[in-house]
Amino acid sequence: MLNMEIQIIYIQESESAKKKSQSYIIQCQAVRRSVFVEGQGVDEKIDFDGKDRTCAHLLLLLDKEAVGTLRIRRTEEGTKLERIAVLEEHRGKQLGKLLVESALSLVSPRVYIHAQTHSKVFYEKIGFIVEDPTVYYEANIPHITMIWPKGQGVSPCTITTL
Repeated sequence: MLNMEIQIIYIQESESAKKKSQSYIIQCQAVRRSVFVEGQGVDEKIDFDGKDRTCAHLLLLLDKEAVGTLRIRRTEEGTKLERIAVLEEHRGKQLGKLLVESALSLVSPRVYIHAQTHSKVFYEKIGFIVEDPTVYYEANIPHITMIWPKGQGVSPCTITTL
């Protein structure tokens, strides 16, 4: 992976950013379709919930190919990192960690996630803690709520902002 070019693109919440970067949003959605709809059997109506237009997004490009994405959504409870996805053939390369740490450098507390239970250890290694151990189901997949107990993170790489 050291010889590969990594680029992270930050698509801001604004309408003007979305208009300029529609092709990037489409790439984010393609990664999510592969990971969640095709890979995990999530109903497309659940993943594509109509909120993409009001959220910020990160797109991870590896040698100009879209391989990961993450959505940042502001809620009444704080900032939620969601739709965190890396294509299967690119897992195990620390790209998910890179995406999450990049997002943490762009947002301020309170930051939380609804983590799939099988990903709990991954998020704990980054520094998230379980807020409530109660397991609940989203899209028929078990989840728990985890929070980021620290302040705003430091960017692990250069992030291109649109």
